[in-house]
Amino acid sequence: RNNMLNFKDQEKTLLVEQGKLEDEKSRDFIRGALGLQNKIVESSRHTILSGPPGVGKSYGTVDEINKANVKHLFVPPGISDIDLAMRLSYAVWSLKEDEELVVVLDDADDVVFGDYKTLNKWKIAMGDIDYSLGIIPHFNHPVSMTNTMLNLEKAGKTDLLAAVSKYQSPDSIGLSIPMDKVRFVVLCNLDLEDPKSFSSKKIRSAVEPVLDRFNYKRMDLDWEKQWGWLAYVLATTQPFDEASLDNEEKIDLLKFMYNNWKVLRSTSYRTVRRLAEAVINFPDDYEGKWKNELKGH
Repeated sequence: RNNMLNFKDQEKTLLVEQGKLEDEKSRDFIRGALGLQNKIVESSRHTILSGPPGVGKSYGTVDEINKANVKHLFVPPGISDIDLAMRLSYAVWSLKEDEELVVVLDDADDVVFGDYKTLNKWKIAMGDIDYSLGIIPHFNHPVSMTNTMLNLEKAGKTDLLAAVSKYQSPDSIGLSIPMDKVRFVVLCNLDLEDPKSFSSKKIRSAVEPVLDRFNYKRMDLDWEKQWGWLAYVLATTQPFDEASLDNEEKIDLLKFMYNNWKVLRSTSYRTVRRLAEAVINFPDDYEGKWKNELKGH
């Protein structure tokens, strides 16, 4: 149920119920992507979850990871190549014999699909595994690590130094990190099945084999269903651990979003958190603060 948020409006109540169904569908897919369904066989190891902001890609993925205590590495947008290589080195190096690592690439439109060279690098890292033929995909960072190693040594970061040292390529410069214990979950806004999403034919043609190799789901809800999903999430959770919204405040917040949907600067769960922050910090004037979330303010 919608946790007793009473909108006194049958249409909104129905949208919250639909939001619950959408959440359950996407959670089932996400649990499969995280390797939580104990499948006997698996044709595709890696997953791409695509959709506009505010349909629950990042929120659902992070929540399922936390619920199941999945060993993971969360890669934010805009991360530098060296930072990514170091984090991957350390995370893979830290794995126990029977463990696997979930790597979540968040807002990966640029990180993965930015250009042909970048996409190719990730295709190699996410390639098929065949131990009988000695085929193990690797993430390659073909840049000299000499200065980095010296800096790690000076800083006394012995574990990170050991991890980076382990994956230094013996026959080339840089790092080559094995990805056979890694499961990738790529979150992006781009509709990868729409040719208009890509400016160059080269990238478009490179994406097709990627889709063939991955589990792919496009989450695309009309605005009312999107609102229903946000309403369901807010009805059943609290945006902050440190302070709570009561049901009336939640209803106020959701009505504001519903009535101003077309002029909200963003309709993601982050907007819900910003609106909730205003309610908690400025209980006497939160509606004035909310206007900052509208376009033109």
